[in-house]
Amino acid sequence: MRRFWVGCGLVVALLLFGRNALYGGLITLTNSTPGYFDNSSGNRTVTVTGLEPGYGTGAILDVNISITFCKADDADGSCVSTSTAFPNEMRFRLTSPGAVAVTLIDAASFNYDAFPRPFDSTITFDQAAAQVVNLDRALVPSGTFRPTGAGSLDDFNGASALGTWTLFIEDTESGDRLLFRSLELNVTTGGDAVIPEPAGWLLTGAGMLGLVLYRRRR
Repeated sequence: MRRFWVGCGLVVALLLFGRNALYGGLITLTNSTPGYFDNSSGNRTVTVTGLEPGYGTGAILDVNISITFCKADDADGSCVSTSTAFPNEMRFRLTSPGAVAVTLIDAASFNYDAFPRPFDSTITFDQAAAQVVNLDRALVPSGTFRPTGAGSLDDFNGASALGTWTLFIEDTESGDRLLFRSLELNVTTGGDAVIPEPAGWLLTGAGMLGLVLYRRRR
């Protein structure tokens, strides 16, 4: 009987200290360094340090990325021209710290004269989206879509989020510049299992009662 009540006391201790278990959550990172690309390419990076509140175990459950950019027939990059923007020239690719690469938009994903002209908005890439981004090759849409190119955003799942994520940006021909504005990377990570609140409080109460009764029996 004595061992039983001692066990209850241990349950209390485990619950009190175990409540500091790692919680998974959402890590949001941004890069707003603008840049022009015209028959050229470049990278924008964000880094998961492991100190983020939503880091948890760091194991990836889901990855989404939003890219804000302009593609227009403007030598000065003002994004006001109504001429053909040649969106067939643009390419975006996301690479994880573990060197897994997913092409978000590949070159020639859209018609050269796709509308709207120009495009100046945000596209969010989410593997759970209902439609692929170039479902209509004659329209560059804003909103949330699946990637067009090689690989899937689900390819990141299960790996560690820790380290530097790289967005590769390319405009494959000269004359119609791509203006990168910003990116937002959202990584959902897993965490250790945590006893639900109602069960936790019930077990804590039982353990406290056990300690009291044990001391009285002594």
